[in-house]
Order: sequence, then C-alpha cells, then structure tokens
Amino acid sequence: MKIDESQSGNFSKEGYMIIPDFLDQKELSLLRKICDVKISDIEAEMTKNQIKEDRINVYGKKYFIPNVWKKHASLEAMVFTKKFADVCKMTIGDTAFIHNEQFVVKMRDKDTSFAWHQDSGYSIQGGASPHKPYLTCWIALDDMSYSNGTISVLPFSRSPSRDLMTHVWDDKLNAMVGYNGKDPGDLVEVPAGTLVAFSSFLLHKSGSNQTDNPRRSYFIAFTPELFPHSDKSKGIYSSGEPFIGSGEIVR
Repeated sequence: MKIDESQSGNFSKEGYMIIPDFLDQKELSLLRKICDVKISDIEAEMTKNQIKEDRINVYGKKYFIPNVWKKHASLEAMVFTKKFADVCKMTIGDTAFIHNEQFVVKMRDKDTSFAWHQDSGYSIQGGASPHKPYLTCWIALDDMSYSNGTISVLPFSRSPSRDLMTHVWDDKLNAMVGYNGKDPGDLVEVPAGTLVAFSSFLLHKSGSNQTDNPRRSYFIAFTPELFPHSDKSKGIYSSGEPFIGSGEIVR
C-alpha cells in the first residue's frame, strides 16, 4: 500500500482519494469474518426478541455495527498501524483521535440507499458542536458496484461548498439531506480491499443493494481534534481514543 502525491493532491483538491489494495487478503478475511459473526449475533437476538427492527438495524435488510474494535484485539491491532497513520498524516495532519467506527452492511432491499450528505452533517444533527473536518475511511469488504449500492462522491470542485452545509431531515427518505442538485456525482466502483478516504465535509451518497449478496463495508473515522457536544455538559462528542500525536502512533 502506497500513497502517492496524486492521491494526496486529489484529497486536498477534491476532498477524497482512493487507495487500492489497502487491505491484504489476511486483513480482508479477518474483517469479513468478524462482520459476519456480528450479523449472526444481531439476527439471533432479534429472533429471540421477536422483532424485525432494533434502532437502525432492520432484519435481513441493513445493519450498522459500531465499536467493534474495542471488543476484538485482532481488529484493534489492524487499525492502530502505520498505514492508517500514514493516511491520517497525509489528510488531517500529525494529530488524530478515533472519532467513530462501524461495519455498514446492506442486504438486498430497495430501501438501503442514502441521500446526499456530509458525515459532519450527521454529527451536527446528532448533537455535535461545529468542528474541523475529520477523516472518514470507508473500506470495501466486497467488490463495490452500482448494482450492490456503492457510494458516489461529489468532488469539491463541483460541490456547492467545501464547508459544512445545512442538512434537512427528510421523513420520506428517513435520512438527512445536504444536497438536492442535479449533479449525479462520481460512482465509486472498486474491488474489495480498497480504501476510499474522504473529508467529513465531502458530499456523498449510496445506492440500494440490488444483488442477492451482502454489501459489506468497514467505516472508521479519525478527527484531528476532539470537539464537544453542543451541550457541553455532555462532554466530548467523538469516541476520543488517541491514535497519533506529533506524527507518531501513541496507542
């Protein structure tokens, strides 16, 4: 895995960069295995409780599985490595904290799409105070295509703004919407193991999974500074574990 100047330059100019072969086969297998076990656990618990929905998880349709690295030493060891640190240093600088982390899985269903949004738009909606853009690392655990609901990005050069935009909740879409323009964005069709690193101020969306196979991704975000909830009595908004300090891995 190497990051060249064209990739880091594209992040600065357009808000994202794509790094092929970020995961090797051993790492990819590890993440897939952990993800599949977590899905089975969620489905078993839903069956036991005779429910089809649990918060944002919907049985057989979509699963959001957070804070997995805290429970799996092998995953923690994979995350706190030089290559993740290199991505952070090339994008947000020499200081980084864990912001949040989760698996995002889409099964075959027409309602698994997401509207145009910035990740920081969801943070603000969730109670965060205004903040510097953080880094989202989105890793494909399966080959990503239009058919299985990959992401699309709207480069900064075509976006209405490089800054945080106003988002509005849409009841019909059950999502925050930050852009209603006509630009379709750039479809990101990449093989498994690819990392797409983008600014939390980058507009992006994703389609629904129209295939019979799960569409699995691993999402981990790093912030260059800790920021509080808008209600400061609630403390720090981010997960907050230190990763890089003065350019060195500190964990």
